[in-house]
Amino acid sequence: MGSLKSNLLLGLVGGLAGTAAMSAYFTALKKMAPDAMAAGAGEETSPEKLARRVLKSAGVKKPSSDTRAIGGQAVHWGYGTSWGLAVGATRAAGIPLDWGGGLLLGAGLWAFGDLWMVHKMGLARHPREYPMQMHASTLGAHLAYGLGVWAAVEGLGKLQHNENKAWKKSRRWRDVA
Repeated sequence: MGSLKSNLLLGLVGGLAGTAAMSAYFTALKKMAPDAMAAGAGEETSPEKLARRVLKSAGVKKPSSDTRAIGGQAVHWGYGTSWGLAVGATRAAGIPLDWGGGLLLGAGLWAFGDLWMVHKMGLARHPREYPMQMHASTLGAHLAYGLGVWAAVEGLGKLQHNENKAWKKSRRWRDVA
């Protein structure tokens, strides 16, 4: 499976790819079905709320909406990337992520993070207060995340494996010559 270092790098890239897939999903959903996220329209997102809290604790009394939006993106990408690192660590331990595991990862992060954790942290209302359509769309985004992580880690892992095989083969050829 490779070293811890190489698997963490794969996981990092996987987390970035998954987060990009999730962001692309939301962008496409807003274009195709603008009403799908209507319940949360105009509200500060959970990552923006967390960014505002962090900024306030750092001494920024009233962060602007642009600053909160940038901070929210930093939280979103940081959280997604950190789960990618966890995938890389488990891969190094001999537990690779397959496509089904990618779907389970996405569903688990939706249930744990999107439904439970953000409510418990006071970053969102209780899940019952949001319509099912919104839950379905955010579940879809998290499934896109999990599949994005899997696809990147799987694809790059195969590429890395093939490169290592080619390198070893060329090295054997030099040793013989």
